[in-house]
Amino acid sequence: MHKAKSIVRISRDAFRYLSSFAGEQIIEQYAGDVNPVIEVALVNGRYQLNAESVNYSYGPLHDAFRKYFRLDPPELDSGDQVLILGFGAGSVAVILREELGLQQHITGVELDGVVLQVGREHFNIERLPALSIIKDDALTFVESCPQNYQLIIVDLYLDRLVPPQFEKETFIRSLQRLLTPGGKVVFNKFAGTPALEAEATALEKRFAEVFSGTCTFRIRVNKRAPNLMITGVK
Repeated sequence: MHKAKSIVRISRDAFRYLSSFAGEQIIEQYAGDVNPVIEVALVNGRYQLNAESVNYSYGPLHDAFRKYFRLDPPELDSGDQVLILGFGAGSVAVILREELGLQQHITGVELDGVVLQVGREHFNIERLPALSIIKDDALTFVESCPQNYQLIIVDLYLDRLVPPQFEKETFIRSLQRLLTPGGKVVFNKFAGTPALEAEATALEKRFAEVFSGTCTFRIRVNKRAPNLMITGVK
């Protein structure tokens, strides 16, 4: 009986896997603490975490960060610290640790506890060494954090939009304060509409006012809606 159940489960998983190349297969759906809809989906043979209308981890967003880091690899020393604001299910941490082979300590900040639960249960994020995960609002964390970081990655979204408080000059200056000399902020900004492009331009101007050096990388995972990786160096 147990063997029969195992065969059925394997057959079901194989069918889901093959079907994912024809269309998205929803594996599990949750009501998030912050995001109203959180889904674990299988797409083209890859498990990913999605919000209601956009990918959060391990799908196209993973590909965008992977492409960015190939263009602009992190320059870190052994004792440096890394901060990820908007940790999600750990996609960026996996790139840094397992794809780039970085050993530096990573702190991840994520407000949605359900997203963190999904990261643990479906993506085994706790396998990564030297990782601290903090459930907190990024704004609160940045304002009170005493630690300095050589690399800060900002990936803060509510569905497909960055909450406006994270694009204000006060927040950008708080990020700059947390950097060690020569440290870098990488801010992921989705730019799929003229309005979002205008917001990105305004954000670039704020970066130029705050940081000694800035650069924007236009990452075209989705040709009609690129991700802009806006960087600032202290």
